[in-house]
Amino acid sequence: MRPVNRCGKKPVKALLLACAACALVQPPAVLGEGAGEPGKVALREASYYYSAFNRRDPFSSLIVGDFVKDKKMEPVDLNSVELVGIVKGDLDRFGLLEDQSGFSYILRVGDEVRNGRVVAIGDKSLVARVTNFGQTTKFTLHMSQHAEGDQK
Repeated sequence: MRPVNRCGKKPVKALLLACAACALVQPPAVLGEGAGEPGKVALREASYYYSAFNRRDPFSSLIVGDFVKDKKMEPVDLNSVELVGIVKGDLDRFGLLEDQSGFSYILRVGDEVRNGRVVAIGDKSLVARVTNFGQTTKFTLHMSQHAEGDQK
């Protein structure tokens, strides 16, 4: 069974009748000879405009000002931090360090510290090779006691 509209006619015939009624009420405008190809029918006249009064240019950059190239962040001074945690993964380990002001650092083997590099991270320690005045020494940070479960 096919759907029937309110008039009792089939939908396709109703659509054709509606289109024919619209064509009788509003005849299409025919373009003149100077406005393109002669005899073309304009379905809708579209006129668009952008009022830019009291608005910013939509094509201007949202980033204003000059870029300031910041110098590289200073390496961590191992004398002023404490080791508060070790994060162990399948392939890598990370040492979690914290200074007196509460700023945190995350280091892995090979990362730079002041005057040296991190060479090993154990279960409860971080080892770095530090060179001061031509003398290379091993510097070891052990996990702080309050990091192992006690409150600060």
